[in-house]
Amino acid sequence: MIAVFLAAAWSNLTGNIISEEKFSVAKVIDGDTIRLSTGEKVRFLNIDTPEIGQYLQKEATARMKELIGNSSVTLESDITNRDRYGRLLRYVYENGTMLNLIMVREGYARAYFIPPDDKHLKEIQEAEAYARSRNLGIWQYDNITGAFCIWVYELQDDPKGHDEENLNGEYVVFRNSCNHSIDLAGWKVSAERGSFIFPEFALQAKKTVTLHTGTDINNETDVYWGSPKPIWKNEDDTLLAYNAEGQIALDYTY
Repeated sequence: MIAVFLAAAWSNLTGNIISEEKFSVAKVIDGDTIRLSTGEKVRFLNIDTPEIGQYLQKEATARMKELIGNSSVTLESDITNRDRYGRLLRYVYENGTMLNLIMVREGYARAYFIPPDDKHLKEIQEAEAYARSRNLGIWQYDNITGAFCIWVYELQDDPKGHDEENLNGEYVVFRNSCNHSIDLAGWKVSAERGSFIFPEFALQAKKTVTLHTGTDINNETDVYWGSPKPIWKNEDDTLLAYNAEGQIALDYTY
């Protein structure tokens, strides 16, 4: 079944590679971003893999390293040449195989469409449907749990001045990368120095919430831990987050 699907998809894709020029890969940054030997960073089009700390982030990066190996890659463009970070936006091929498609098909990535780049969106969405229907990879958790929606956008462990005197200057920012809101009520955030349970709070699609260490009134963008002392160590530390069902959603080390 997998071989038949991929063979059909590749027959439609391999003929569309704009340039046969091969590029050496200097580094796999994560599951959807690589750096070429030229120094250019390439962001894979139409897919999104877990961020640092999220479920299967390490596995997705490792899988991309396996797929690329020591080979060179060819690149195919769509409408948009670069993203706001200056990275090339491309469909990436290794020996005629589109890696964007493989990562989604195996459950290491989801389909991620930003208009107008939709040249291969249909094939990638079909690959996602296959992975979801079989609970592969990230779909073992599904987005309902927030395992692939919520990630650590920023963590400030060393605010200005003495940490004890600027507790609200110490914070962690969570972002919801999904297109639907996530109910954070009952989510537990843990560190070596303590833990926090989210009150009633819905994090809207594509929005952030800042969890401050100190005390103040919660609102739609800021929530307060209420700790009388600093939580985040100014050195190696680990943030763990569990959803309301007790499943681990984040394992973030800095």
